[in-house]
Amino acid sequence: MIGSIRKHSNWLWAIVVTAVISSFVIWSDARGGRNSFDLGGSDFGKLYGRPITRDQLLKARTAAAVDDALRGGRARGASADNERQVAELMVLQAKVKEMGIQVSDDAVGQYLRENFKDPNTGSFNYDTFIQNLRQRTRIDEATFLEHIRQQVGIQHLVETVGAASRLVTPREVESDYRRDNERWVTKAALFSVSNRLAGITAKPEELTKFYSNRIAYYRIPERSVLVYVRFDATNHIVEAESMIAKEAGFTNRLEEFYKQRGADTFRDENDKVLSKEAALRKIRDEALSQGALGLARQAANRFNDELGALTNVTASSFAMTASKLKVPLRSTTPFRAGERIVGLETVQSLPQRVAALNAETPYTEPLDGDGFAVIPMLQTKLPPEIPSFETVRERVLQDYKTDRARAAAREAGEKFQATATAGLASGKRFADIASSEKVSVISVPEFTTAAQNVAGLDSRLNLYLVRNAATSAKSNGVSRYTESSDGGFVLYLEKKEPVSDEAVKQALPGALAEARQQRRMAVFQSWFTSEFQKSGALASKPTTLSGVPPAQ
Repeated sequence: MIGSIRKHSNWLWAIVVTAVISSFVIWSDARGGRNSFDLGGSDFGKLYGRPITRDQLLKARTAAAVDDALRGGRARGASADNERQVAELMVLQAKVKEMGIQVSDDAVGQYLRENFKDPNTGSFNYDTFIQNLRQRTRIDEATFLEHIRQQVGIQHLVETVGAASRLVTPREVESDYRRDNERWVTKAALFSVSNRLAGITAKPEELTKFYSNRIAYYRIPERSVLVYVRFDATNHIVEAESMIAKEAGFTNRLEEFYKQRGADTFRDENDKVLSKEAALRKIRDEALSQGALGLARQAANRFNDELGALTNVTASSFAMTASKLKVPLRSTTPFRAGERIVGLETVQSLPQRVAALNAETPYTEPLDGDGFAVIPMLQTKLPPEIPSFETVRERVLQDYKTDRARAAAREAGEKFQATATAGLASGKRFADIASSEKVSVISVPEFTTAAQNVAGLDSRLNLYLVRNAATSAKSNGVSRYTESSDGGFVLYLEKKEPVSDEAVKQALPGALAEARQQRRMAVFQSWFTSEFQKSGALASKPTTLSGVPPAQ
């Protein structure tokens, strides 16, 4: 099988790889290079001073891969995130075993019913679920059930360690709930920058002084320029079509792939199941696109091989190679470190890869973009420069006007805040004070301190800033002037409406359970961080609870 596959070009993997990729998610070794958790070795490190066994490592790696597949992800290979997750799972699995935690079949069944039920019907059909699981992820039943058993065991571990969460009392939860859910009734007096721009003028000497005082702000940092060769898949469509036409049994493989994945897998943009004919066309089109992209990659690899045969690659030799292979040579506009590179936006991690280029390593290996492969080379680096005043005059003018308008808005806002404070203290109404001062006032939709967003909030206001301003004000009082994106505002806190006793009574059980869960996770997080450090697994790397299952 493998020998026959190697005889074909990359386009064939559009069918072959797609059919088995899910099994690779779980069972393949990391392909991105060896690491501290490479199964190819014999020394896998230590956990709590004891050598890590191959079975111990495989169990954790399988759990990480199954979890990733169930969440709809892809195998992460030898990434730092994957190593950390595997290390965390080994620690968790070791502690579950050490504490003698046993998981019953009933507990596994309950977890399945609660976490994998049909979202539409609320029911759970085990046989149908396992059948769909095999089709979509290639995870076998035994592996899946062992993974769920581990997840439930880890949940029991969280419950055991976080038992102190039960110390959270209903009284303190009620107090917090009342505080977090009282509704704030407010209005905002706005002081706009954009409305003041037209009234700002600038004398020539004021502009030059403004520029001189902020010259570092107008400094242009070091920029880079790349030359590159790009190999587009669209240039190889005809060749890929020809190869498909010559490939015996290709149509049969399309049929097999369609049958294997199931008709329900293939849907249109409206999520409707495609007819068999339309699905087969879709599979063929995707195979054609992938085949053309494979041919583009081959062309990029040939170019890369030519560069590799050179003793010293320079911009000149890079251009000569492009000419020799009849590939158009392109160049980028100057860009700053970390900045988007025009024309190559879809090449992932390109800014980071480019940042590592230098005279010794002036180009990268072929990189994938959206429908193309590319080999970029560092052509030159432009040194930092200070632009002359004349070249940035319009920008300086706009900055000057914005700065002056913002200062004017701030001055007006602070003056109004003082006037409103005095007026409210003497018994005047906020609306009357704002009217006499000719200040624009808008109503703010009611919100709570716990709100993450507020429907209908004016786009000129930021909820975080509004909430902070309200916190600093007293009922029937105003906040200090608060800077915002378009100037600033002064917030008037009319009143706080308390939560009704009936609402508290209904919400308290759920709030108490949530508070205890938060306390439980906080206790567990603290404990796990300490245990992870003591375990010696990836001791130099930060830890997260990526291996902990979601709370039920």
